Amino acid sequence: MIKRVENLLGIIYYFIIMSGNKENFQNTRVFIIGPLTLQNEFLLYVIKKEIGIECSIYDQELQSFPANLKLDHIEEDENLLILIDSEHQSFEEIQKSIVTNERLSKCLIALFNLQENAGVEKKALAKKIRGFFYKDDQFEIFLKGIRYILSGEIWISREILLKYVFDSFEEKQDAIAEKTSLTPREIEILTLVSMGSSNDEISNKICISTNTVKTHMYNIFKKISVQNRLQAALWAATNL
Repeated sequence: MIKRVENLLGIIYYFIIMSGNKENFQNTRVFIIGPLTLQNEFLLYVIKKEIGIECSIYDQELQSFPANLKLDHIEEDENLLILIDSEHQSFEEIQKSIVTNERLSKCLIALFNLQENAGVEKKALAKKIRGFFYKDDQFEIFLKGIRYILSGEIWISREILLKYVFDSFEEKQDAIAEKTSLTPREIEILTLVSMGSSNDEISNKICISTNTVKTHMYNIFKKISVQNRLQAALWAATNL
């Protein structure tokens, strides 16, 4: 994330030249969950000034959030962004808090001060964590990511997101194959069927003969207990 005190002058310069272009994030509050360090206090200050939203530091245990805060009545249209300093909270503690703390489940959550290659992103996405910021991220990247998250987006590198998608798809394929005995090729063909591809189109796309496609289709219908392409497509839409 921010590179400690030695980078503060550069951050201040960025703040000065970029100020005056604040978005209007109404009904939005940010909480930094972490100790009262110089880094976190400066982050609080710049979020307030640069993005123009209310920001506070909560230096108690994440699990107890929002103890001593008057947040018993959060409006449905009010956004709470929780920035968790992962240098001072283990990911296991963060996961547990998100699961057991009902208040946190209603908030947007992002992690900062992450180590590169920490490998927590996949599990974090499954817990609906919306953003990831690393120790060496430039400050302007951090502010840009906060804006994206507050606008309803996810802030994660394309490379990590693609890996998550492909890994999740492979896991789902494995589960489907185990449950239905469909082979990877049959799952591929069934996916194309669900997209409206004809046998000839499937043949051209995956470089097999039309007769081989028909054989695969016969086996697919039998394994998933359907009688035609429409039923197969509907099954794929539900299960793939």
